[in-house]
Amino acid sequence: MSITDEQRDLLILGWREQARRAAKKHKPRNLYVITLDPQVLWRREFRQQNPGYLEGMPCVYVGMTIHEPGDRFQQHKLGYRSSKYPRLYGIELAQELIEGFDGTGLGDEQREAALADWLRDQGIAVWQN
Repeated sequence: MSITDEQRDLLILGWREQARRAAKKHKPRNLYVITLDPQVLWRREFRQQNPGYLEGMPCVYVGMTIHEPGDRFQQHKLGYRSSKYPRLYGIELAQELIEGFDGTGLGDEQREAALADWLRDQGIAVWQN
């Protein structure tokens, strides 16, 4: 993705305004999953968080946002409020990995952590802040 600094700044201003409006309306948060390049497994702290990883399974980042998941992925890649793993290793959204997960009755932070644990139980390597 190649954009000018001016385009990036305009995107960030728009995202900030969306976040302000969503916070005022108490908009529900969206879970999202980003596929990471398997090269992330060379990072010691990532491997240590995933002792049950099964070789050949995906590596992912799990997050929660008031934005649309596609916008949040773009934010990570542009370095806006980004964790290092999706910024450096993010490949694409993998929302299909959420199918079958039931976080009913959980608060936002608990839903995000529960999704990360649910994916790890399947042998997927997960990073979640």
